[in-house]
Amino acid sequence: MLSIVDDLAGFGPLRMCAHAPSADDPDAADGLTGLRVLLVADVLSRVVELRGRTVLVGWTCPPAASADEAGIRPADAHGTPDEITEALGGPPAVHLTSRTYEGKDGLTLQIGEAVTGGREVRDPDRDPLALRLLLLGHPHHEPADISEEAVDASAAKLANWRKQVAAWADEPSKAMPADFVRDAMAALENGLDTPAVLRLLDELQAAEDVPGGAKFETFAHFDRVLALEIVRDVGRSHTTEVYR
Repeated sequence: MLSIVDDLAGFGPLRMCAHAPSADDPDAADGLTGLRVLLVADVLSRVVELRGRTVLVGWTCPPAASADEAGIRPADAHGTPDEITEALGGPPAVHLTSRTYEGKDGLTLQIGEAVTGGREVRDPDRDPLALRLLLLGHPHHEPADISEEAVDASAAKLANWRKQVAAWADEPSKAMPADFVRDAMAALENGLDTPAVLRLLDELQAAEDVPGGAKFETFAHFDRVLALEIVRDVGRSHTTEVYR
């Protein structure tokens, strides 16, 4: 299990390489596995950056519009592992791959395939970040079977969260609940357990003893890692209905 605190804490930039199959690779599992590799690299870099360390990321695949739509930040370098090493100013300390990585240097984080079974799960009329939320809900090292119905459910969940966060934003700001922050950060730093963080956010949303202002600050803070544009509807017209 990857431990960010023990293995990735340090000084200077952390270099990572995402060995992602391109969308037209016949072995790329419906084109989503490569996207998932890039997504996990994006989340890992955001977690490390929360601790104040700069992260540089290289991709062995070319830029993809699907990655941009899924909220994945652009790579700092593209090319072969050797080209990425040169471009980033040193060898990557972390390699992320859905296949067998034969390199000898650095840590390797294995990413499970994301498969659709031939089903069409992309809809231009649906929020593309719904797919990001759905993938974040699966342990990164396990295979994820993606269906259109599941993506639709994630889109509805994301819309619900945004409406609730917009309502909480109107309440006085409060400190984030310490126990929630502790548990969520432990999940991220000791296994990149995004499903646990999503479950904790669900529990926080339903907690009647936590002020709305504290919920807003907490959702906004952890969206720095989740990158779901949770606060996108803040300031827009919204109803006073309570979403639970």
